[in-house]
Amino acid sequence: MKKLIVGALLVALSGVSSIARAEMTRVPPAVVAQAPATGMAQTTSLASTAQATDYAAREAAAPALREFKGGDATIFIGGSALVVLLIVLLIVLII
Repeated sequence: MKKLIVGALLVALSGVSSIARAEMTRVPPAVVAQAPATGMAQTTSLASTAQATDYAAREAAAPALREFKGGDATIFIGGSALVVLLIVLLIVLII
């Protein structure tokens, strides 16, 4: 009986993506009137100068951070991989 239930679940779950497919209808995009041209906002150079000074002070305080290489030895496991792993684990434990 357990094998029958597992088989039925596998068949049902394998067909979910094909059952849930929706049909897309093509709708032409609405035409929007041209907005009047306006001048761009001017940025202040005081904020960028203060930020640059702050970053320069941080870099000078920690020279060892220049050798940092991010993302060298990380493994990312997504939600889909975890779901597949759990399904396989449940099937192995049931059978």
